[in-house]
This record gives sequence, structure tokens and C-alpha cells, in this order.
Amino acid sequence: MVTRRRTAVATTIAVVSLALTGCAVPAQPAQQDYTGTWVLQGEDGDHTAEFVVSADRTYTASNIPIDLACRTRDEATSPPGCADGRGPTSFSGRWTVAEGDSAGVRFYYSDRFVRQGYSTGDGLGFFVGTLDAPRPDYLFVRSSSN
Repeated sequence: MVTRRRTAVATTIAVVSLALTGCAVPAQPAQQDYTGTWVLQGEDGDHTAEFVVSADRTYTASNIPIDLACRTRDEATSPPGCADGRGPTSFSGRWTVAEGDSAGVRFYYSDRFVRQGYSTGDGLGFFVGTLDAPRPDYLFVRSSSN
């Protein structure tokens, strides 16, 4: 009887300790966390770069800087405008929530990966050169009209 009571107390202490130390797995952002209109920070007006992300897992990208939209200059695998380097460019496609440690949203054009927007405290950050940069090259924030 005493042994059972000690085991129950020890189990309770272990459970409470785990809860208090924050050993819970952090929640990944859900699909609805990305839906809405995202505009390039600091831009406004008719030619603002933006992603309109819909709940049906489609998106429309408008006025996106060419270095953000074009990972390669291969016309067959890139959004329009990438082969000849004209910009900015507009395109649409499908999106998915990024899996793993890097929370964010992955954008695809014609079923080919274009770029990932990483969740930041301020919005969606996009890296063009390297992920080791201290800040993203482009930061898109949720439009105030959402």
C-alpha cells in the first residue's frame, strides 16, 4: 500500500515537473494562419508586391520582385518573366504549410517549388541569397484590410 502511494506521488511529481518546464512541443502554425493578403513591408499603392493566400490552398502573387520569384532563369520551371529577367512578375499557383522546424508557407507555380515564406514575429520573411542572413531579404506583412 505504501509502495503504491509512493509510486503515485512520484508519477504526479514527474508529470507536474514536465508541465512546468515547458517540455511541450510547440504548435506549428495552422493553414488558416497563412490565409489573407500579405504585402511587402513599406510598400503601398497600385503596384505593391503582394501574395493573396486563399483557404482553398491557392494563391495569387502580384508585382513580385524578380529575384524573389525566380530561383532559376529556366523558363520551363519558373514563373512568367523569369527567363528574360523582366520584372516585377505576377503569377498564381498552389501553396502548402511547410513541414518540420521551419514554420512557414511554401509556394508552387505549375507544381514546381518557387519559394518559402518563413514565419516571423512580423509576418512572412523571404530569403533570396542565404538562410544564414540575420534578416530576410523581403518581409511581407498581413494587409490591414484583412
